[in-house]
Amino acid sequence: MSIEHPMQSNGKDEADEQDEQMSSTYQTKLQVHERDRYKCLCCGEVFDGKPSKLDADHIVPKGAGGSNLHTNIGSLCRKCHEAKHGEREIAPTIRFMSTGDMSDKEFRWFRHFWDEIFPALTQIAVNHRIEPLVDIDDSTPWQGRHIPMGFVRFCDRTFADRDDINYASREAHNYW
Repeated sequence: MSIEHPMQSNGKDEADEQDEQMSSTYQTKLQVHERDRYKCLCCGEVFDGKPSKLDADHIVPKGAGGSNLHTNIGSLCRKCHEAKHGEREIAPTIRFMSTGDMSDKEFRWFRHFWDEIFPALTQIAVNHRIEPLVDIDDSTPWQGRHIPMGFVRFCDRTFADRDDINYASREAHNYW
């Protein structure tokens, strides 16, 4: 009569099963990063051959019913992944800043462009109002505006697919 160890099942102990699961998860992560060409799907930064710089992100979170299938996992850099989950204020951005030497009239138009015109144009063009982030208070002439890279890439893809506008896509030319 043999007595089976409580931690064993079918000849494998719990540690072996955990190792297999971790190995499978790691292999999935590597396959996803290779499929995405080691590029962050949000900001577009490329991490050639450096999978440790990328996170495997569930597009539909597991808690919301998302699967572990490759089709539900994408590569995000650490900054974009942390921003998505609220662990960082913002993901990488394109920064626009006033020069500090504009006349009052020029500066009012600069602010109006970023506060009203740009968001309205994006709403018309991509059916999504993109609000620039302001990093400096309104009392200083050195105002900075930041547009998240993910939004810029979204606009680029959307504009590239439209036939009713004249637009040269950066992504289509592989400038990332």
